[in-house]
Amino acid sequence: MDRDRLARDLERLIAARPGQEKHQLLSGLNGLGWTGLTSTDINSVLYERGRPFVKDDSTLPRWSVRVEGRAAAATRPLETGPVWRFDRYRGPKPRAWQQEALDAWLDVGRRGVVEAVTGTGKTAVGILAAADAVARGRRVLVIVPGVDLLDQWYEKLRSDLPSVRIGRFGDGREGSLHDHEVLVSTVQSAYLHAMLPAGCAGLLIADEVHHYGAEKYSQALEEAFDERLGLTATYERSDNGVAEFLAPYFSSGGSGRAGRHGAVVAGCDYERGLADGILARFRVALLGVGFSGGEQEQYEELDSMAGRARSSLINSYGCPPEPFGEFMRCVTALSEGGNEDGRVTRLSRRYLSAFTKRRALLADCTRKLEALRMLKPILAQTERALVFTETIESAERAARTIGQGSVPALAYTSQLDRHERGSILADFRRGKIRVLAAPRVLDEGVDVPEAGLGIILAASHSRRQMIQRMGRIIRPNADGRPANFIILYVRGTSEDPDEGAHGAFLEEITGVADEMKVFPDGTTSRDLVKWFLQ
Repeated sequence: MDRDRLARDLERLIAARPGQEKHQLLSGLNGLGWTGLTSTDINSVLYERGRPFVKDDSTLPRWSVRVEGRAAAATRPLETGPVWRFDRYRGPKPRAWQQEALDAWLDVGRRGVVEAVTGTGKTAVGILAAADAVARGRRVLVIVPGVDLLDQWYEKLRSDLPSVRIGRFGDGREGSLHDHEVLVSTVQSAYLHAMLPAGCAGLLIADEVHHYGAEKYSQALEEAFDERLGLTATYERSDNGVAEFLAPYFSSGGSGRAGRHGAVVAGCDYERGLADGILARFRVALLGVGFSGGEQEQYEELDSMAGRARSSLINSYGCPPEPFGEFMRCVTALSEGGNEDGRVTRLSRRYLSAFTKRRALLADCTRKLEALRMLKPILAQTERALVFTETIESAERAARTIGQGSVPALAYTSQLDRHERGSILADFRRGKIRVLAAPRVLDEGVDVPEAGLGIILAASHSRRQMIQRMGRIIRPNADGRPANFIILYVRGTSEDPDEGAHGAFLEEITGVADEMKVFPDGTTSRDLVKWFLQ
């Protein structure tokens, strides 16, 4: 393939009709005599060349040609020169998107959020920003949502910035920015204290920044830090926390994306990750099941109970219908009692009870476990696989179901202590354990060995959670084969894509997945194995 000629023809097509996406460009190239091209070939040139190609923020990016004269203003070099040549930095040279993200953040005054799909290396952007800040005599605070990330960031910073004084605060550690240049702290500790010493200039890096849209944790976002960088796979919450707390803190007043409250300045989506070879190609299968026995009747009863209670809470007691997180916050507060009208307390508790039982029923229905048994021949041919569940109980049940045979499987849950979790991950890395079944504890903040197959046993309504789960699976492997992702759901329920479930998530990956396969009712284990092996 003549990449220079391809770049020239792409520029001609886009200049003639701006706003085309990759499939339209592929059609246009076929008209120019190109054969055998794929949309991945097109993406690789568009992203590799950078200038003159510019994309918008659509799910399938639409491309235009950069107008001469504006190119120079698009990015600018670091004031200290390329960060990877900074004499105290010993980490790897940044990937192209990481350098572009850092440049974009610099261009808007060192305030903003970088949104990058799990597995593409957003932590490196934070370390590069920390290196830049330390070079200018600033103190750096990195806040993280949990102890696992506290240790991971600490070790990575020590490796990449070996001569910089790195400390920890939280989980029994008592470091501070008085005696360290860079400090990593759990948000649970940081929000209780003023972290930046008086008279010091500082940079605050908020990893998994979406967590800090909760009112309590937003207190960790100190105004004293005039430079601010948020990192996340998905800059969203189910409540108003992004607009209320995060966007005002991280927005620069510059050119951040208006569609994300003006705070997102750059990132790496699926398109870019695949084009740059950071992410593996992947396929997605959707496997629907039905309820068995009395489960259907039980679901309808719980669904009706939750629906009636929700309507009353909205119409009679003023709970906000959207976003859902705000509705749940209101209902939870009402359920705690202390209301003049005791009926609203009982109604709130009734809703929460029906909602919880309905979710558990979907997660643990009989036919999903039967489907999981059908997948055991696939699991037997997979080096490592992850099964994502909703509850600890369903993770343990899934591990038992898979483990009744030749595939060693274990549940990985928050009930395990840190030593047990570390030991399980080590066994998983060595292949002693082939399958890990876990609730949300694996969604973020854990350094999980790469796995080529992910099974969603209990699908989440959260686009953010589904993207994080995808990121655990679509990391490049040595043999270059695509990763596989199987989503189980109960037909005709809130999990069913035909009923609108996962709309935003599925729309996002439809244009980049090698295949989206919907298996019909009556699918057999043989059908699934045939799909997996093709």
